[in-house]
Amino acid sequence: MQKSRRWRGLELDLLSVGALVALTACAAQPTAPAANAPTDPKPVAPLTTAASATPAPAPTLLSDSVSKPPAGTPPPAPVAIPELTSQALPLPKGTLVLQIGDSFAAALGIELGKLLKAQGVRSALEYKTASYIPNWSYDGDVPKFVSTYRPDLVLITLGANEIEIPKPEMRAGPIKHLVGELGGRPCVWVAPPLWKPDTGLLKVIKDNIAPCRYLDSNALVHDLPRGHDKIHPSPEGREIWAKVVFDWLSSERLGSDTQAWALKPELPATAN
Repeated sequence: MQKSRRWRGLELDLLSVGALVALTACAAQPTAPAANAPTDPKPVAPLTTAASATPAPAPTLLSDSVSKPPAGTPPPAPVAIPELTSQALPLPKGTLVLQIGDSFAAALGIELGKLLKAQGVRSALEYKTASYIPNWSYDGDVPKFVSTYRPDLVLITLGANEIEIPKPEMRAGPIKHLVGELGGRPCVWVAPPLWKPDTGLLKVIKDNIAPCRYLDSNALVHDLPRGHDKIHPSPEGREIWAKVVFDWLSSERLGSDTQAWALKPELPATAN
């Protein structure tokens, strides 16, 4: 049956009143967050334009929070800061150091090469195990290596296999000939760190290598850790020895316009 117009009008009036009440209740209560919305969202900074943006306050510096002395107080005296000084010149980057010798040259050269590389200096290592001074002096390899690498500095590590020869003075001639094969380049004879006394070979080396310099490893390192053979330096000993040689080279480098690795002259021996 159709409802009468009067009843339908009464229903519309009731619906209007109910809708008005519902809208009023919704306006009075906060809106519940969506089911998937985060419970603690990060605030979003309001967008501003260049015309409407308000400049942020200047940050407070640490010096602003420190109480200032009264006016008229003389400023404190400046603190004297000592200058950093160093006996060593910076190593010449891009130069090349060639090391030649026996198995002790290998023990030193690998670790020393790492230290030189860290300073921008290139290095080359040519060694022969169980080799002797005459071998290097007369077999023609030294001129070949010098021509190939064109080194700025040559390091020689030889003599470990000859420390017990009965007549070490017989090595004087080969030592001088070997030094002459370097073509006048700066050079250093790095004495092997002894594990037992020699028969005088190291002194013969020192007395016959001019104009090369002599690096006395035995005066710079003591109780060097040795490997299983009790002769060659252990990995730790190699690092120690290489660091000592590196520091010596750094402190003894003089440098010149023509030779980047020119070394300081040998100091005269002091009388006992």
